[in-house]
Amino acid sequence: MKGTPTKKKTTNHKPVKSGTDGRFKSQWKQKKPVILFILGFAVLMVLFYLLWFSDFYTRQIQPHIVHLNAVISNAVLRLFGFDTVVSGSTVESDLFSVNILKGCDAVEAIALLSAALLSFPAKWKQKLVGFLAGAAILFVLNLVRIISLFITGVYAPSIFEMMHVEVWQFIFILVAVGIWIFWIRWCKKIVPHV
Repeated sequence: MKGTPTKKKTTNHKPVKSGTDGRFKSQWKQKKPVILFILGFAVLMVLFYLLWFSDFYTRQIQPHIVHLNAVISNAVLRLFGFDTVVSGSTVESDLFSVNILKGCDAVEAIALLSAALLSFPAKWKQKLVGFLAGAAILFVLNLVRIISLFITGVYAPSIFEMMHVEVWQFIFILVAVGIWIFWIRWCKKIVPHV
């Protein structure tokens, strides 16, 4: 058997790239909104907690917020016939008293909702509507919480701690998440590609 050399065939084909580049770009395009949402949410929450734990917030802002909660709760309780007074952040009577502290003022829940709204890809007008409506709902819900905890302390003090720590925490989380989901669905009706 005798072999003869063959000419090497030349082609004008470009080297074939592996599918990695194309797949990466496709996956990034799909995951980019989720990644940007998570990063935006995380950055906003870090900024919030830096402020929230600061001495400035604790001394200059928080006392006014908890006092406002106390004053409004006191006014509503007085409408219901309770002989209550406000002392700083405390709503008190001869029967029971509730001291409104950091974390019991709806600020953290409003911040979480705000960070989620701001991080979500929607128009600024929709974000503003979501923030205003969500903050108002959470603020009013917090007043209902304070008033109901005062009434619980008067009539059923044995379940006060459970209502404060377990029941109202769960309700707040549920309502905040519900507001956010409702807002997303509302945004999608206005702008279907959101």
